[in-house]
Amino acid sequence: MAKADLIISIVNHSNPELLHDCLRTLFETTRDCTFEVWVVDNATDGRGVEAMRRDFPQVRWLFNTERKGFSANHNQVLKQAHGRYICIFNDDTIVHEGAFDALVRFMDENPRVGMAGARLLNADGTVQNCTFRPMSLSGQLFDLVFLPRPLHFLKRMDIDPAQYGHEEARVNWVLGACIVVREETLAEVGLLDEAMSPLGNTEDTDWCVRAWKAGWEVAFCPEAVITHLSSRSFRPSVTGPDKVRVELWRTRVAYFRKHHGRMQEWMLRAILVGTLPYNSLVLAQTLLRGRMALPEFRRQLATFLRISEMGLRARV
Repeated sequence: MAKADLIISIVNHSNPELLHDCLRTLFETTRDCTFEVWVVDNATDGRGVEAMRRDFPQVRWLFNTERKGFSANHNQVLKQAHGRYICIFNDDTIVHEGAFDALVRFMDENPRVGMAGARLLNADGTVQNCTFRPMSLSGQLFDLVFLPRPLHFLKRMDIDPAQYGHEEARVNWVLGACIVVREETLAEVGLLDEAMSPLGNTEDTDWCVRAWKAGWEVAFCPEAVITHLSSRSFRPSVTGPDKVRVELWRTRVAYFRKHHGRMQEWMLRAILVGTLPYNSLVLAQTLLRGRMALPEFRRQLATFLRISEMGLRARV
């Protein structure tokens, strides 16, 4: 039996409406390539699962008995599914006409490309950040610190402008909401790093950078268009520190240690600690001016405190 052109791995986070739309649009719009869809049920309450199994009987399901992180979930599929290409894909997505056909065609036409990402759109149709330059210390500083409006452009310094164009491009890394990996690349580069993403944060950066280091290219395929309803799978904390954001910074520290060495790791730690007084002051001013409610002030301050604490830990 011939291998499928494409294996698509999706994690179910108990968002049945989102996942149903994802599956519906995926099957409706993929016509030219052969593909299999695997869904990892991440120890959900089972809400909507039977209906989806009835509506999409061709989907293969894996069921966790306990909650796992982004990488651990997708790695279950990456270890056992066999296709010429494999895609890690979010459940909070809507697939546009021919998107996966375009990705398979693009990979076939570019044998040195080991990983590729699609053009991602926000719900309102605007371009979502999905192509990026190498992570830098300056980029982390500007991402973490509050900046006056005239300096907001600095927060975009790590974004690759290829995402706004209509030409194929080689980029440092692409967003993990949709990454297609070549079977040979996966065998050489290995699985997603589970230490990078208990929630789903810096595993995509790490995976793409590892592909580049192994001699493969990472590319942006603008012909493939997907709407990504960002942050619908993982919702920010309503009270207390924003656990998703705290986890993001923990994985960034781990990333810098892995790819840039101890010196840059400690420089990043210094940024986490050093920006706390300024960010706290800006939050306090915003509260006093009546531009922020007290519960939101407390939540954001608690988040910055937790992020800063990581800069002081011997190991994160």
